[in-house]
Order: sequence, then structure tokens, then C-alpha cells
Amino acid sequence: MAKVKLTKEEVRRIASIKGNVHGSILKAYYQFIVDNLGEEGARKVEQRLKELGLEITFKDAFTFKWYPKAYSSLICLAFLEIAGWDEKDAFKVGYAAPAYSMLTKILMKYLSTEKVLENANLYWRKHFDFGEMKCVDYDKDKKYAILRLYGFKKYHPTVYIYIWGYLTRLIEMVTKSKNVKVEQTKSLFNNDPYDEFKITW
Repeated sequence: MAKVKLTKEEVRRIASIKGNVHGSILKAYYQFIVDNLGEEGARKVEQRLKELGLEITFKDAFTFKWYPKAYSSLICLAFLEIAGWDEKDAFKVGYAAPAYSMLTKILMKYLSTEKVLENANLYWRKHFDFGEMKCVDYDKDKKYAILRLYGFKKYHPTVYIYIWGYLTRLIEMVTKSKNVKVEQTKSLFNNDPYDEFKITW
């Protein structure tokens, strides 16, 4: 995949999409950026977004406040650009994200795989005020599940790579398996009516 290179036009398009994300997501991005690029790297990401017309200050983000989902998408893209990573490297960002949430680590430690999948939408709505995540198929013995995401938006294809990474780590945590694979079988970018992910472990 190609290196990320944001444009003002792309930023305006993404920023115009409605929907909000919990401030804890922005905090997790900030910590990930600092861990990989240091405080200076975080400032570079903020400055790059400012150049493109979007003012975001990580330290001003409140954990329990709602922010436009576009912010988290654009922070991820700006980080990839500043770091010189490919679009596919968004997987690393998503894979790391669950480790920055104490609540997630606790829940994944004590809940069964079945309970986590059964309550996928409750978990989704703790982070997003739009969309619906449903487990539509699950087989404990065959070790697979299918999750459908309804009502998401066309932010950027790279966002899905982030979701693959996030789901991979999440299912690893709950199943204790290191053989987790996530495949996107349907996508809004392919004109499907919803996004769908097949997870095996």
C-alpha cells in the first residue's frame, strides 16, 4: 500500500462526516503517538492537522467527552504520514489501542468470548454515538465469528485496517489465542450495505 499523504480536500471531506467518538479514543491515540514518536512527534501531528485546517490539541481532550469521529480518523492518518508508515501500518495502531484502555483489559480478562461477542454493540456504543455492531454468527467449536457493522461512514479505507488490528488484539485478549485472523468480507467502499468482518482464532 502507498504512503499516506493528506490533502486539504480530503481533510474537509472527512471532517464533514457526522458522528462522534469518545475522548478516551483520542487519549489512546495521543499515548500511542508519544510511545512511537515522542512528545515532539505528537506536536508534529497537531501541526500537520493545523496546516490542513483542523485544530486539535491532544492535551485538551477529555476522556469522557464526545468528539467528532473524523478527529480520530484524521489523527491516525496524520500520524501515518508523519511517521512515514504505509496505510497498511494502520493495523499496528489498531492492534495497540486495546492495551491503552484499562476497562478493556479488565473486561477481556474476565468475560468469555461468547459474552464479548454477544455484547459487541454495548461495547461499540461506549466508544461511538452512531452505528451498530452485531455478532450475526458464532461457532465456539469451529472458532469463528462474524461481526456486522451497520451505519458506519466512509471516512477512509485505512480506518478499516485500524479496525482489523483492533479486533485482532481484542479477540486475542479474550480467547488467549495467537492465531486470530480478521477478514473484511463486506465494505461500504465496495457499495455493500454494511461492513462485515469474519474472525477466526
